[in-house]
Order: sequence, then C-alpha cells, then structure tokens
Amino acid sequence: MSQVLRFNLQRNNIWSSWSVRFLKQHAGFSSGKLLQPGSYEKRHFATKLTETTSWHKTDSGSCIPAISPLGLRQTSEHDQPATILVFDIETTGFLHTDHRIVEFALRDLSGGKNCTFETLINPERNVPRYAAEANNISTELVCRPDVPRFSDVLPILLAYVQSRQAPGKPVLWVAHNAKLFDVPFVMQEFERCSAQVPADWLFVDSLYLARKLKKSDGNIGLVNLKALGKHYGVSSEGPSHRAMPDVQALCGILPKITLGLKLTCDGLMSEASKFYDFRKVS
Repeated sequence: MSQVLRFNLQRNNIWSSWSVRFLKQHAGFSSGKLLQPGSYEKRHFATKLTETTSWHKTDSGSCIPAISPLGLRQTSEHDQPATILVFDIETTGFLHTDHRIVEFALRDLSGGKNCTFETLINPERNVPRYAAEANNISTELVCRPDVPRFSDVLPILLAYVQSRQAPGKPVLWVAHNAKLFDVPFVMQEFERCSAQVPADWLFVDSLYLARKLKKSDGNIGLVNLKALGKHYGVSSEGPSHRAMPDVQALCGILPKITLGLKLTCDGLMSEASKFYDFRKVS
C-alpha cells in the first residue's frame, strides 16, 4: 500500500479543498499575554473570519439544535445546551507524537457573523511528500515567516471560541475520527505550548456516530466522509484534502446522522467526552 493511500485511510479525511487563506485580522500580540506559557516572540500574520447567514434562518435541517426525535424544530440560541463547533485539521503525518498540524478550520453551527475560522499553520518542520500529495499542503506553502505557528494561533483561537460561546454553556467540538486523529493532535499542540484545554470543552467523534447508525441502517456502506457525502447527497467544492471543505461536508452530514439516530442536542451531549478521555485511548 502506498504511503499516500495509507495516509488517506489513516486520516479518514476524504473531501475537497478550499482556497488557501489566513484569518484576516492582525494578531500583533504575544501569545504569552493570554496563555503565559513562556516567552513566545511577537509575530504578525494575516487571519480570516467569514460571515454567513445563520442556518437557523435558512435551513432548519442543517443545524443540529433543530433536530429532535420527532422531527425538526426551531430552537433559540439560549435553549442550546452547548456551542457546537465542527472542526478539522490537516497534518504532516499519521502520529500526533511525531507530526504537526498544518491547517485548522472550524464552523459554528449556529451560523451568523464570523461563524467560520480557518488558518494555515507553520509546522516548523518539513512536510513529507506523501502528506503533501494527500492534502496539497507543501513545505514551501507553510514553512514561511508569514504563516503563523500553532503558538501564534492558539491565543487567537481561544479568544475566538470564547466570543462564540454561550454564557455558562460548554463548547462541543465535533470531528470525523476525532478520537484517534484530530483530538490527539490538538492536545499535543496545546502541550507543546504549555497550555491546558479549557475544562468546558467537550468532544464528539462523528465517525463513531456513523458506525453506530450503520448497525441499524443497512443502506449505509462505508462511513468515511466521501462515502457518507455520496449517501446523503452532500457535496463540497475545491481541491482534495483540505480542512474547511471537510468541515463544510461534515456540517451537512452530521444532521443526517443525528436524525437517523434520533439524537436531540441533549442526546448528542450524552455522547460527548472530556478532552483527556480521548487521549487515554490514543
């Protein structure tokens, strides 16, 4: 089996790409101001936040809080038990202990202004050829001084998530193969920054949910994103294996899975785990 194919199977991240972009606000402050993990140098880079119409207003079937066991219903933001963020990463390789994140993207399912966040990340190491061939992210693309390191991105990410978080409610992160891939990588990057994951961050692995649904739905075959997208008629545009298109695809697939499992938002919360629970099995 070729390294590229093995990487694709391990990643379980089979979708298309988005244009390369950074978050468009200047981040001219030191990460130490928020995290105080050490003496990070001050660096400037560009970032991008985007605004979209709230899914509550445009498509009630696309927003998880609108799903109940008996069908679809509108739910106000204050009724939601958590802020739900769908996320995805691209990396330099398979193992979180040996490799680094090169791209990070997320989308807040509540929609509205600045509901998406995406950035390339400088891994401070070369990107192996097999990884670059899989996700179209090369050493030349990310190993540049104008591309932020994870230590640069982290305080901005924390501030962004806090700005989206409902008062007194947890944040529920959802990714496909989160348990064995995305979450261990993110946790490793936090540890490199001597930072702790916020205690009110929870995680759900949509791959586990898809496998659970497959047991009761004989029409579902493979449970990777590409196969699920084809099964549910969810498409995504752009080159292959990039973070934001996978996020957009999962945003369309996740409501189908939760509806098939008859999961409400509270039911989805019952499937969640603490960050360190994922690490124990990785």
